[in-house]
Amino acid sequence: MNRTLPTRAARGFLLALLAGLIFQCLNVTIKILTHELPPMLVAWGRWITGILVIAPFVLHSGLAGLRTRDLNLHGFRAIFHTGGYAFWYSGVALIPLATTAALSFTGPIFVTLGAALFLGEKVRWQRWAGVLIGFLGVLVVIRPGLVALEPGALLMLAAVPLIAASNLVAKVVAGRDTPEQIVFWQSLFGLVCFAPLGIWFWQAPTAAQCGLFLLAGIFGTAGYFFITWSFRLLDISALQPLAFVGIVWATLFDLLVFGNTADAWTFLGAGIIVAATTWIAHRESRARSASPESATRSGT
Repeated sequence: MNRTLPTRAARGFLLALLAGLIFQCLNVTIKILTHELPPMLVAWGRWITGILVIAPFVLHSGLAGLRTRDLNLHGFRAIFHTGGYAFWYSGVALIPLATTAALSFTGPIFVTLGAALFLGEKVRWQRWAGVLIGFLGVLVVIRPGLVALEPGALLMLAAVPLIAASNLVAKVVAGRDTPEQIVFWQSLFGLVCFAPLGIWFWQAPTAAQCGLFLLAGIFGTAGYFFITWSFRLLDISALQPLAFVGIVWATLFDLLVFGNTADAWTFLGAGIIVAATTWIAHRESRARSASPESATRSGT
């Protein structure tokens, strides 16, 4: 890849695009499974197959491949990751994939809120304006008071900030652990955390469902491997606009696999959310480049 794409930016963008497509394939598989099995059982099965897929890559050189200096961070990440995907797997069966993609774009909005509320970060009015515009887009998508509130949409909105927090922790450990290690520990913690729920809702899967679980493990592992690799190359804020391509894949899969799609309001709301989150990413990029630390690193 280094020969074909010599710049870090090009490699990071390509990996992020591949991850986005693969994650939509994962969503299709999960949506089919959650129509047939309890969502928490599906979540547990996905992490079981995820471990089976990633383990050979981590253990090819023995147990040394599991060594990490950030086990506490991997465990801390699991809190956000497990909670986020408990909501996500419960909601994905209830709404079109395009609506899921539109609501997932709110990640940077919740990151900005979290930075202000919990980290004491000073957020200027321009970014607050982006947050407000983003939530306007969310209101356009779910239209409370005009149509019945979709439980699936509310579950997705609960999932997004938790998954955004998980990605921020993943960015921290991506600088020290390999993508294989990060995905392995994420899968192992996911398997352990979902085990009680998976056992509680246990139903014996059919052979076809086992095949779908294996596909979910392959798609999930590959998607997180590629996105973690891209985190090693570029900042999350630089990669965020590429996530918006996900609504294209989601719309195509809605039509091809499920024979339906979201309504026009969803795409209008998605456009508003995209504009807001792009503005937030732009402001963060400018603030970072203007900071004294940035100036010191660049030698100015």
